[in-house]
Amino acid sequence: MRVGITARQIDPRDQTWEEWDPTYRAYFWDSPNACDEWELVGCDVEEALRWASDSAGGRPFTLHAVVTQAGEVGLIRLRGSDPTRA
Repeated sequence: MRVGITARQIDPRDQTWEEWDPTYRAYFWDSPNACDEWELVGCDVEEALRWASDSAGGRPFTLHAVVTQAGEVGLIRLRGSDPTRA
């Protein structure tokens, strides 16, 4: 677990793109090697978190933002931890 946050001012002119209609993925963990995966569109991060929390049924979950670069899909973890990571 992280103990502190490091914050620094930035120059917003360094970014080259934005995504205004994000896609999210929710993973509901039944065991360290079994989960249900869902993709969420048409919502913001608060709505995605609320949907995942309401749909978890007591299971731990992770929520990710989906990012596509050069045709490859990647994930940015927003909440939770992946039990398969060492």
